[in-house]
Amino acid sequence: MHILNTIKTAGTQHSSESEKRTIIIINSLAFLTSMLVFALGGVFYLLVNSLLILLPLLLEGIGMLAVIALNGLGKKDAANFTLFALHYLAAGYWTTLLGNAIPIEVVIAFLLIFLICGSFLVYRAHKVRIVSLVAIAVLLVLIQANTYFGVIRPMDISPTSAYIMRLCTTGGMLTFILFVIIQFMKEINRLMDNLNKSNNVLAMNAAFLRETFHELKTPLNSIYGIAQLLELARKENKQVPVMEEIGPDLKNLLAASQLSKNIVNNVLDLKRIEAGKFLEIKINTLHLRNCLEECMAMNQYTGNLHGVKIRLRYDLPELHIESDELILTKIINNLTSNAVKFSPPNGQVEIHVNRSGQLLCLRVMNEGVIAPERMEKLFHAFESERNHIASGTGIGLHLTRQLITLLEGDIRVMTTDQHTIFECTVPFKAAPPQKTTEKKFELKKNEFEGLKVLIVDDNEMNQYVIRQFVSKGGAHTILKANGQEALEAALSEKPDIIITDSQMPVMSGKEFLLQLRAQPGFADTPFIVISGDAFNKYSNEAEDLLRAGAHAYFNKPFSFEDLYTEMIKHLPAKSVTT
Repeated sequence: MHILNTIKTAGTQHSSESEKRTIIIINSLAFLTSMLVFALGGVFYLLVNSLLILLPLLLEGIGMLAVIALNGLGKKDAANFTLFALHYLAAGYWTTLLGNAIPIEVVIAFLLIFLICGSFLVYRAHKVRIVSLVAIAVLLVLIQANTYFGVIRPMDISPTSAYIMRLCTTGGMLTFILFVIIQFMKEINRLMDNLNKSNNVLAMNAAFLRETFHELKTPLNSIYGIAQLLELARKENKQVPVMEEIGPDLKNLLAASQLSKNIVNNVLDLKRIEAGKFLEIKINTLHLRNCLEECMAMNQYTGNLHGVKIRLRYDLPELHIESDELILTKIINNLTSNAVKFSPPNGQVEIHVNRSGQLLCLRVMNEGVIAPERMEKLFHAFESERNHIASGTGIGLHLTRQLITLLEGDIRVMTTDQHTIFECTVPFKAAPPQKTTEKKFELKKNEFEGLKVLIVDDNEMNQYVIRQFVSKGGAHTILKANGQEALEAALSEKPDIIITDSQMPVMSGKEFLLQLRAQPGFADTPFIVISGDAFNKYSNEAEDLLRAGAHAYFNKPFSFEDLYTEMIKHLPAKSVTT
């Protein structure tokens, strides 16, 4: 056994695991071939006493042993080539020499299964595999042509000897075929084991990400909420000197909060696409110019940090189009965010929108250039252009390309002497003008006066942020920490609107909603869910809650403007001071 193990592992020293597997397969196959050649060759020579059999058998057997020696010398490429070359030559020679003593069907099976699968098992290079296929095809054609035309006549063999040879050659070739099948099964099992290990690691990573992002989104929601509260206070008290003094710092805080929110959302969207959960396109009518201006305003916070200005050139007669508003907004926002991030101080970002035939063209240009060899890599996951101005996570552009592909569009990057331009195209379809009834975000002191707002969250800081916001409008707030407490409060207090978290102890937001809707008089009570579950999109939590009767759904961290818009939309008109 020690000798066999030495033969099998010859040349595996100082090799990678992948190379070791290949060397062991080649050595095992070479040794098996040499033993079969010497054993069956002895039988053939006894049946047909001819040097045409003896000499080739000796050459083939010794050649197979030489394959092991080549691997032992570290010449694995030469060993691989020698092994398959000897098998090609042997298949052609013995088929031609022995004629009916070798069943042609078995030879074909040998060539197709053993040589093709064997070469594919050993060789990974695409070109080498093609050469192997071509060589086998040529050999098959030559064998069939010689069988049909009789160019080279086989040697005369008695029927009894031919029958014995036929049994021997069939058994030998089936042994080779079985060897390759067993090796393929081992390789498949190995790959399956690796896949299972990878899946386990991915599951652990997913669980880690879920917990990490959930824990991250809660304080981020508080930071973003408090920054928005301070901004509202600054606008209300512009005449107070200290408010003007903190203005620049407050803008920086809002920019950092917005950037953190974008990074978290990009990571989650990318994981959602990888999980195959972002495939449903929902076409609706959207006001394109408003969408662009909202993205510009959001990214201007970051631009203000370095004096970067964002300018829009809107060369479309249409204001409304039909597209997936969520995906298109993410595309615009990511391209704008990337341009702002990598613009030099006091630079300018230009967004140009026009139409080319049946395509909507969006060009985002910023100052600065990218090396040509870096352009294509920018769209790879976790590839980012890093320079003295800024650095990124490498997620945004990769995600953007994925989203554009979902809309059946395309994106490319170009550079001039001074600018970098990202140009994306998506299908264009104009929509008829829509009447907009949206109220501008300008919270007045008495706007929610007389309203009862039930706020449900197990995190006191989140409660505080929402309470402070609605209280600025004059609303009376009721605070509860879980769905059970909230249900009892709703039945006794009869709130005008409910704002709740989704994941809570004792009773979740969804269970609270279902039980509330089952109570008389609560079928239409406005119900807004704000979730901190990082992976809620994987389980379609938003759709489930909206179907169950929720009026709106937000992910943390959320903006007060979005919450205000939904409150105005769903609160009774008589209760809101306009």
